[in-house]
Amino acid sequence: MEAVVIFVSRHNGLLQNRAFRNLFIATTVSAASVSVARIAIPLSAVLALSASGFEVGLVSAFLTLPFLLVGLPTGVWVDRVRRRSVLIISQLARALVLFSIPLSWWTGTLTIWQLYAAVILFGTCNVFYDVAYHSFLPQVAGREKLLEANSRITGVQQVFEVGGPSFGGQLVALLTAPISFVVTSVGLAISSWCVVRIDVVEEAPAREEKSRMIPEVAAGLRMVRNDSRLLAIAGSSAWLNLTGYAIYTATMLFLARTLELSPGWIGAFFSIGGLGGLLGALAANRLSRALGHGRVMWLILLVGCPFSLLLPMVGSSWTLWLGACTNGVVTLTSVVYNVAQLSFCQAVTPDHLLGRMNATMRFLTWSVMPIGSILGGMVAGWLGPREGLFACAAASCVAFIPLLFSPLRGMRDLSPSVPDGEVRGESDRDSVLGN
Repeated sequence: MEAVVIFVSRHNGLLQNRAFRNLFIATTVSAASVSVARIAIPLSAVLALSASGFEVGLVSAFLTLPFLLVGLPTGVWVDRVRRRSVLIISQLARALVLFSIPLSWWTGTLTIWQLYAAVILFGTCNVFYDVAYHSFLPQVAGREKLLEANSRITGVQQVFEVGGPSFGGQLVALLTAPISFVVTSVGLAISSWCVVRIDVVEEAPAREEKSRMIPEVAAGLRMVRNDSRLLAIAGSSAWLNLTGYAIYTATMLFLARTLELSPGWIGAFFSIGGLGGLLGALAANRLSRALGHGRVMWLILLVGCPFSLLLPMVGSSWTLWLGACTNGVVTLTSVVYNVAQLSFCQAVTPDHLLGRMNATMRFLTWSVMPIGSILGGMVAGWLGPREGLFACAAASCVAFIPLLFSPLRGMRDLSPSVPDGEVRGESDRDSVLGN
């Protein structure tokens, strides 16, 4: 939390906006709570229910499955209602779902099947919260300050990416895994109250009487397809996620089997690397302004991704920590890119399509994550962990290509204008919706 205070004190411009300040606090408390939940959920299966390896794997899979099942329809639903209401309800729902776990544990009725159901419901609430949050942020911060807003919030999230697992593990050790959900539930309830305090007036979204789910889902897909810039971002992001998860899986196998490191040392390796993500969040705004908002996307991938080629060259000596720092550079690269691309997507999308755009982009770019994990394991098993990690790292180095051959190549300003012949906004709403 000290890092959060330093982050806030050094970057206090946008925090003078009361609405954004409440959203920032809500995000901080929510990130801390979710970081604990992500540790406590699998530990509840292992420690409280003595689950098998396969059952623990299902718990992890069910956490991200809702992004594939309801990701696209969620964008339509979010565009039909006020986004702040979705944030409040989804936070309270997450709190109630998590609180059901210690409640059942106290009464002796907790089973693996209930844990499965709770995880699926929790993951579904995550989908709604994520899509609504990224659709609501432009109204709170203002489109002209999206880069600054995303940098600040990503910085907070990176703090808990680094320290969250350690904090969550200590909390679980102190309270037991099921009881730790009481803390996370209280945190999510507090986060919801902070969202209630956001004094941004949202107009009720206009909805046509004949609107239907499938045509409106298609509108989000069509918007991404028809805007060459969004399509390039989707292509680069999907490839970055695919190869990133493959690298992560291959790295885990490399550290555990080739270097024979203990779980504690492996955790330290990734925690040190995670500090790069925090530095990336702090630097993203300045880099984007210095290099250009479009240019920074492909330049940071071109320069940063090749650092992953150094990972399979490390050993179990001092070079291991050189590898951890190298991993930090790769994480910094991903964070700077994500802040820049997210800010651009939010800036160019009309308000009435923000939910569908966010849902569509996440569906296209996040659905490859489990595939990447599987491919990373397969390649590492086929070639060997060291050689497989090198192959996955080499594949990541071409993620910049779709951006390089798009209008983003030389773009400097975060302009909301859309190229001729592509989706423009309210004036083109009928054509976008296919009416």
